[in-house]
Amino acid sequence: MHGSTTSFDAVEASAPPPVLPILSPPFWAGDRGSELVELTAQQDRVGIDDPATRNVDPLGLFTDWFGPGDRRSKPVHVPSSAGFHPRRVRVFRPSSGARRLAIDRRRFADHIRIAYTVDGETTSLSKLEHFDLALLPQLLSMREFARRLKQDNKPVATWLHTIGHHVGAESHHERSLMMIADFHPAVHFIAGQPFTMLWPVGAPLKTHTPDVMVMGPSNAPMIVDVRTPEEAADQTWVRKVPAIADALRLLGLGYAIWTGMSRPFRRNLENLTEASVPAISYDRWSRVALDLCDEPMPATELADRLDASGYQRLWSLTLIRRMLWRRVLLTDMFSPYSRSSTVWRNDA
Repeated sequence: MHGSTTSFDAVEASAPPPVLPILSPPFWAGDRGSELVELTAQQDRVGIDDPATRNVDPLGLFTDWFGPGDRRSKPVHVPSSAGFHPRRVRVFRPSSGARRLAIDRRRFADHIRIAYTVDGETTSLSKLEHFDLALLPQLLSMREFARRLKQDNKPVATWLHTIGHHVGAESHHERSLMMIADFHPAVHFIAGQPFTMLWPVGAPLKTHTPDVMVMGPSNAPMIVDVRTPEEAADQTWVRKVPAIADALRLLGLGYAIWTGMSRPFRRNLENLTEASVPAISYDRWSRVALDLCDEPMPATELADRLDASGYQRLWSLTLIRRMLWRRVLLTDMFSPYSRSSTVWRNDA
């Protein structure tokens, strides 16, 4: 909506309050006391910005594979129902029952196979070496995104600007990786859990469904599996990785394992991705904003200049966030973004 009064522009970004873990089971929790202790311990760990990712550019994952890209050629969509497909993200199943499409495992049982769906209901099966990569943009997810009662992670459906529709993610951690891809200029297509690979009896693993697939105009498509640092170090998973990487290499696809990013960077992406400006307003006033941003300045100063030029200040703050998302303007993404953050033109 244009200049909606429900915008979060006036809210200063600040660190969330610390989560204090419960060290011993409280009597009022009864049989769930131990579970409560572990849950708050997990929340405490999640609340800490991992020093290993604090100053690491999360965009580097895709830049290394696709190159820096060109923000001017990146697909741009505004939220709408135009890209709706009833089977694209299937979130209507109850928490019990099957969550993956059925696969005929008897076919080509002595070969590495790839199973996929183009209608979200039935699966096709092919030997790995015979799979047609041209099908990749047509593939729908192999799973239902529904949460079981004892499942810690929460499946979500996130709307992506790059492709103009929702994509299912198995967890918020997975959604964060999709936001990076959505923000990166070189990424032109994003899909969640697009196919399942199956191995013959006796192989190191039976099946694997990759978490995220990204595509760009340069280089081959890239597959990314999303894990927490603890999951990535788990020896059961570590033993599976070579077989997964080898199979994807045979397909001609890139492969990476992603474990996280700087917390301020993630919160900034969450903030900027929500900024929505009507195309007619963006086309006109983004050019005005670029002319007015003749030097690095606080976002609030640029908003004041836009206000003086005839574009309401509240709308201007949303416009600036949208321009930051589209990388027409730049800011320090490793510091929490607020109205006082410095922004500058991206002349590249």
